[in-house]
Amino acid sequence: MSTDGERKAIMEEEKEVFVGRKRVEKRKHLLDSSSDEKASIKKAKRSGGKRKRPDPGGKTSDIQGMDPAENEDVITQGRGPKKRRTRDCSEDEKKPSMKTDGQKNKDLQEDPGGSGCSGVRPTGPGTISGSIKERLLFHHVLGQGSYGTVMMAEDTVSHRQYAVKLIRKSDLLTGSEEYMMVEKRVLLLASGSPFLVHAEFALQTKMHVLFGMQYMTCGDFNQLLQLRGPLDITDARFYAAEIVCGIQFLHSKGVIHRDLKPDNILVADTGHVKITDFGLAIDNMHGDRTATSCAGTLDYMAPEMLAQKKYSAGVDWYSFGVILNEMLTSEREFDPTFFDEASSGAKNIIQLLLQKHPAKRLGVHGNIRGHRFFQRMNWISVEALKLTPPVIPEPTEITPRFRPFKLDKIEAAEATSSITPAAQAKFTGFSFVISETLNKTPAPE
Repeated sequence: MSTDGERKAIMEEEKEVFVGRKRVEKRKHLLDSSSDEKASIKKAKRSGGKRKRPDPGGKTSDIQGMDPAENEDVITQGRGPKKRRTRDCSEDEKKPSMKTDGQKNKDLQEDPGGSGCSGVRPTGPGTISGSIKERLLFHHVLGQGSYGTVMMAEDTVSHRQYAVKLIRKSDLLTGSEEYMMVEKRVLLLASGSPFLVHAEFALQTKMHVLFGMQYMTCGDFNQLLQLRGPLDITDARFYAAEIVCGIQFLHSKGVIHRDLKPDNILVADTGHVKITDFGLAIDNMHGDRTATSCAGTLDYMAPEMLAQKKYSAGVDWYSFGVILNEMLTSEREFDPTFFDEASSGAKNIIQLLLQKHPAKRLGVHGNIRGHRFFQRMNWISVEALKLTPPVIPEPTEITPRFRPFKLDKIEAAEATSSITPAAQAKFTGFSFVISETLNKTPAPE
């Protein structure tokens, strides 16, 4: 029989093994979220399919608690870009890669948000100042984009804040650099609509490309729905109208978003909403052009895309139908018995948006703005941002948990890898700047 001293020693040894295992599991959690996603899906099924909204903390809370040097290592050496279908719209494609819900949001902090500016910004990128790279001070991780890590950065001269997506060039040199150029083109086009997040600048270093975007301090639409629960018809109509304007603007420019969902709709501090994350978008989709590549988030994905059939802009309208149903019911799956006679217009528009056949789907077929769900909606006022939002959110202040750092720290972590001159040439013409404050040279002291 073991003595008390021996039992105590065994217990201490088991405790050390347990703690060590937890540390390994925590580190793995930063690099691979697949097990959490599966557990989340099973839990949702057990609760009758009801959506459990993601914890705003997620993996980023682990990153925040690290030493600054370790945090930089995670940023540069962590998970690579999410595998996606190639932009080629031919029939002869590889196995599709689909993002499950929450995959891009597990890295989000309590506040993934930003500046809240809703005004239409003029396009017309200027010449970027070389000093911008030295002026950016990175504070904390906001989340994981379709490619790369999104961080909050501050211009130390103007003190403006930006959401900056950092992408390793090495992750793009497998035929994926075209996706980066598509995202650049869409972000530039987005400045023509107040319902789309647009870029303030783009720049490149030896090892990285960076997109500097509006920094939204009030979170995303997913968080708003989490706080408020099912919306009433009037409030849902307001948000739906603004999202419709954003979708129609993209489609008028030949752009299909392909990953519309509440997590990719940000809330400005004015209460208006903006569509974001164009990392899975495809452009030049005018007229009868179609694609077959499978990309997006499963629960919001149109049937024709899931079946790997040819599709066009109708996939975005299907996603919008799921979002609208979620606004009103907190569910993704459509249940016609939820709606009564008073909400028959809502029931009908969702049914038309979720049409299995894209040619019959509202948005592709018919006038969505003329549907009775939007009766008495003043679309001119909507587009001019003159309607009062249902909620004016309070921006959340974030206290960084580790020391801010400059871009050269991230570059140093990549010093062991090299990119050939021929590969560097693929990024020619990438940089631009729209924000006037970034072109200002600091006054001599």
